[in-house]
Amino acid sequence: MEDLAILARKIKVIATDVDGVLTEGFVFIRDDYEEPFGKFNILDGFAIGMAKDSGLKTVVISGRKSLATEARCNKLGMDLAYTGVHDKQAKIREIADLFKVELDEIAYIGDDLIDLPAMKIVGLRCAPSNAVQDVKTRVDYVSSFAGGSGVLRDVVELILKAQGKYEQILNRYLD
Repeated sequence: MEDLAILARKIKVIATDVDGVLTEGFVFIRDDYEEPFGKFNILDGFAIGMAKDSGLKTVVISGRKSLATEARCNKLGMDLAYTGVHDKQAKIREIADLFKVELDEIAYIGDDLIDLPAMKIVGLRCAPSNAVQDVKTRVDYVSSFAGGSGVLRDVVELILKAQGKYEQILNRYLD
């Protein structure tokens, strides 16, 4: 497997699953079958801004249709948000064409079997610490953070550090 920093240096787009990555993987459903809200980590929200400021594109690809996810992505200013997607590999190919990037310039964060086809074709494959074992054994990087606890932030920092962009962001807050 290639060195992690070498893989991370190439990244221009970060794509991520939602349930189990940006959230703890729980779904709250009222008795009228509606999902009233989603629980997202603020560290991941800040990471979207860091990525954006550094020229990285951010994309959500979720297998579950969710208005809460769409609202959160919109509020954070993510470049693209797709929910209700079952063929994530096809969506990754579409995103590569849309942003005019190579597949090895895309990072993907996923936690379950539905994410494996997308992970198979990207340049950097990442998972939260609580991903299913069959995912963790097939990725380049397993975060020390569980889903909903800052996994996206961890991956963004890893990429920005490899690209030599993290210190510039940090220095904004130290000056």
